[in-house]
Amino acid sequence: MPSDPPTAPAPPLDDSAAQLIIEEQRGRPSYRTLLQLAHQGWDARAASRDADESLAWFDEATPENDPGRARAQQAAEQASATLTDLNLQAAAHARRMIRALNVPRPHVDPLVRRLLQTAEHEITLRPLRAAQRRPAPGDAVSARPTAPTLTVEEAHIVQLQRQEQNAVAAAFLRPRERDSHLGTTADPDTTTLLEAEQDRHRHALLAARYILTGPESLARHHAQLASDAEDTYQTISRAINRARLHNREGLMFQDGDRWTARLPDHDDPDQARPAPFAFHLDLRWATGGLALQVEPGSAAHLERTTGIRVGQGWASLARWIHDEHARQQESGGGSGRRAPLDQLIWRENDGHLRLRTGLDREYPGLIAALEALRVTLRPA
Repeated sequence: MPSDPPTAPAPPLDDSAAQLIIEEQRGRPSYRTLLQLAHQGWDARAASRDADESLAWFDEATPENDPGRARAQQAAEQASATLTDLNLQAAAHARRMIRALNVPRPHVDPLVRRLLQTAEHEITLRPLRAAQRRPAPGDAVSARPTAPTLTVEEAHIVQLQRQEQNAVAAAFLRPRERDSHLGTTADPDTTTLLEAEQDRHRHALLAARYILTGPESLARHHAQLASDAEDTYQTISRAINRARLHNREGLMFQDGDRWTARLPDHDDPDQARPAPFAFHLDLRWATGGLALQVEPGSAAHLERTTGIRVGQGWASLARWIHDEHARQQESGGGSGRRAPLDQLIWRENDGHLRLRTGLDREYPGLIAALEALRVTLRPA
């Protein structure tokens, strides 16, 4: 009895096709969950490195029976277990996303790896919650303030202000100080809206296909399903619009980010104040997601409030945050050549804080932007 012919192997996965699949997944609600897991994994890797370094110190500097060494060993093992668990969760979630596409089995693992790499790469480039927001509108209100009267130069900033500007700059980069919630899975209404959009499109295509090829009963069936999905889409869309308008009432900058800076104690500059201070700045990804941008309305509000003329300093601040974050990530958590977080703008030299070389040339107006934020600091 003749045996069944062997199944033909799946054709190799074209790189451009793989990229299209990944880009499609980035637009799905479930990708938000993958981003959140990747972000938690990033923090867990940092915690694991810290625990390993602490344990290495105990291994070198303390007796084997030292109680601190046992605690360090336990902390390192727990951090490693947490990291492993998060990596497994992220891999399982990515695999579920890819398998839902019904791609050939040989292509599943390469696509899973690529999806995980995309999420991890996105996390390293997006330290801000604003990364998950809509792009800033191109025709937003002008950033020109009503009547800015103050200009800020390096010579105007005294030692105390320089310390506090360093704290403001560090607020954008400290993992424990930034708002690290990148967004979770979409709320039920949004999920239903997206599913209804997909359903109405799919059933409309199937209805058109069966009208041409038959049977007619299937065409009517899918046409009815497309109509039902359209009704669901319109109903949920109206509900979301009503909720958005309701939530915007009385909130000038509802999408603004709240940042936390720990100011140095004036009596002991090496210590952080117990009470943190907060400021607001609406920072978004510009169209295309390749550069950060201070929302023009937020910039104008800050200039009106403080009276400080910043101008191009807002663009310099956004560019500096993006560049400095990349430098911090490239250092891999080691000392390397990265600037200390408490001396990002002004570095200590002979007991004085001096502006880092070339900073004012590469980022014109950066000092004015930081000063405008500094004077708005309030107890958190």
